[in-house]
Amino acid sequence: MNKIEAIMNLKNSLKFNPTIKAKIRSKLRTTGLYLLVPIVNFSVSVFTSPLFAKYLTAEEFGYFGYYTSLIGFINIFFSLSFTTYYMSVYYGHHDRKRVLVTLTSFLILWNLVFLPIVYVGFILFFKFTNSQVPFYPFAILTFVAGSIGVYKSFLQVNYRLGEKPLSYFFIVSGYRISSIILGLYLIIEMNMHLAGRMLGLLIIEGVFFLLSMIHIYKGLKFNIDRKILKSAIKIILPLLPASLLYIPIIGFDNLVLERLNQPVEMGFYNIGKGIAAYLYTALFPFFQTFEPDIYKYTSQRNIKGLRNTSLFLIGIVLFSIAIFWTVSPIIINYLTGGKYPQAIIFANILVVTSGLMIVFSLFDAIINALQATKLHLIINGTTAVFCIGAYFIGSIYFKQIGTAIASVISYMFLIMLQSIFIIKKFGNYKPVLSN
Repeated sequence: MNKIEAIMNLKNSLKFNPTIKAKIRSKLRTTGLYLLVPIVNFSVSVFTSPLFAKYLTAEEFGYFGYYTSLIGFINIFFSLSFTTYYMSVYYGHHDRKRVLVTLTSFLILWNLVFLPIVYVGFILFFKFTNSQVPFYPFAILTFVAGSIGVYKSFLQVNYRLGEKPLSYFFIVSGYRISSIILGLYLIIEMNMHLAGRMLGLLIIEGVFFLLSMIHIYKGLKFNIDRKILKSAIKIILPLLPASLLYIPIIGFDNLVLERLNQPVEMGFYNIGKGIAAYLYTALFPFFQTFEPDIYKYTSQRNIKGLRNTSLFLIGIVLFSIAIFWTVSPIIINYLTGGKYPQAIIFANILVVTSGLMIVFSLFDAIINALQATKLHLIINGTTAVFCIGAYFIGSIYFKQIGTAIASVISYMFLIMLQSIFIIKKFGNYKPVLSN
């Protein structure tokens, strides 16, 4: 009888409590709007990926993947992890608009100095390593796009944490769709091949840079508040080396593959990696929908809410990977126009990495909410050493397949370290039942 009464009480509370019903409707509506991002992006890719496969060679896919990995390293310094700091103070700072202007203003000055240093530095790096990857014009297009692309991340934070999913949809999907369309035009009509793809990205980054500046500085002037900047640097200083140490996990694979001097096989690898990344693109909105709750539950030490949210997201990841394995041959055959079936095996391995990246984002949000920035340095430093060793061993003995497996193992190792800290951190707290 007690169980029956409890069920009836729960049913009645859900039926007559307008606050709970409104909260559920709001969460479902927000989730639906966030889901529009991967739905629209994937729909566009369904039609455009065969065109990229038709007009770009396997080597060009490999070079594109190489520069994507390279900019991953450099973007740490272009952004200085300021978006992470901005997220950590979003709910707590009384004047977050002033915080945003200060962070943006400093980054603009910083990148005006840092961009030329990066370009000259990599000229020397390519000469010293005798890299077989073409440098010009791909490097300058990639570096400039990366330096002006960091500012739209602030808009994404505002729209996500401010629970404005429709605005978030327009900025994320708008960027992807416009860059794809312009890239295809330059590739097909202007016969620019990979340079056209990269130039298209740069032009659209420029457009979104202007939109970001208008949004950030609306009603305000260029200004750097020294007190805010000092606080930000104090928090993010441990994050910079930690973020840099995290990059080998997501980008060291292409640097290792480049040394094998097999550009065609590197192309197959990156085609599979790109298609596997669709899973991450599809699942990330689920994480973003619950990200504000993750920060709230963590700050309130609401262990029950945090546990339920985490298990729900991990369950979605496991289910999605299983579905991908079932349909991957069909998807890859279509998206590549049947040209690159060699990419299937890489996609099936690297889709596990894509799923693990969602789990990493979940645990990383918890650690960020705790502002345990020094812990990032320890975890990422330990994982970076493990990761580099795994990539070298995998590539030397098993070539591209070994590199893909090393990616999965590295993320498993990283998540294991995160889990140990989180369990230890919350071990002394009793579950909080309220929201």
